[in-house]
Amino acid sequence: MTKTRNLGQIFEINPLDPFSIFKQVPPSAGGEKVEQDIGTGFIILADGMIVTNKHVVADTSAKYRVITKDDKTYEVVKIYRDPVNDLAILKIEATGLKPVEMGDSSKLKVGQFVIAIGTALGEFRNTVTTGVISGLGRGITAGSPFEGYVERLDNVIQTDAAINPGNSGGPLLNSAGQVIGVNIAVAASGQNIGFAIPINVI
Repeated sequence: MTKTRNLGQIFEINPLDPFSIFKQVPPSAGGEKVEQDIGTGFIILADGMIVTNKHVVADTSAKYRVITKDDKTYEVVKIYRDPVNDLAILKIEATGLKPVEMGDSSKLKVGQFVIAIGTALGEFRNTVTTGVISGLGRGITAGSPFEGYVERLDNVIQTDAAINPGNSGGPLLNSAGQVIGVNIAVAASGQNIGFAIPINVI
């Protein structure tokens, strides 16, 4: 992910799609802007509250904007970064957005069907994968020491639904379409081992 502190980092989200992706638009060498998908997020309140992962908006010195599918641009007026969990809430000045329906992660059971939505590999937008809950109450260390980001996360959901880089901040849903988790990480040394933060943490 390229940092563009001088112009700010720009993200795109569709106000009519609660599972919209964020898009960063860094400047190219020639001064033109090139869009680059870097993560996923979803709308939780119609007046402009958006959930994503903290590591997606980790640069506290950068400025952020949200660009909608209809080319409307919103400045991110506030970023709430969770000091414990890999979560962030972005606030934009907007109305009439379509929020997701929230589920109850305290009622989850191992073997339950789930759906993950995100921008797989930062390239394939609105990728939908399915699987089951493989475990509950897991503890993991997420991030990479080589990238300067390592965080211990406890009580997370394990799923075999495919979660790839670019899915960060995307929703994990139950069969009723309710968000029951926020996708955060995938085990690099295994297959079909992904993790999500329970939605009740928000």
